[in-house]
Amino acid sequence: MKTEIPPELEDILHKCCYASAATIRPDGMLSCNPVSIIWDGEMIRFSSLEKQKKIRNLRADPRIALSILDPDNPIRYLEIRGAAEVHLDEDRSFVNQIAKKYVGVDEYPFDEPGAKRVIVTVHAQKVSKFTHPPVQSAPLP
Repeated sequence: MKTEIPPELEDILHKCCYASAATIRPDGMLSCNPVSIIWDGEMIRFSSLEKQKKIRNLRADPRIALSILDPDNPIRYLEIRGAAEVHLDEDRSFVNQIAKKYVGVDEYPFDEPGAKRVIVTVHAQKVSKFTHPPVQSAPLP
């Protein structure tokens, strides 16, 4: 079953926004980390170093939740719950897509030599949304 992103919020996924990715640790506690995302119209993906704890968590238990705020209106957001699939990014083409979108460069510049990257694909099982018009904050005294 394919879970749809609400069309009125899909624009968030095309922006340079970050998702908070929650994974389950071996002790049962949750761990939450910011990740840069790519939306291809069907799937949300993010990149990570293979050695990261979130990847070990997902390999042991693929359940994942993402909270994605609209950077222009943070009380407009998506929550996506589902299962993650992890694959090697052997040619680093995916992390280079992240670099192009978020940093404006052709090659991801922040890894140490020989660092192994993975692609995490999120298979959405439940999508929740919240929309609210922007709120004007009171001026500071």
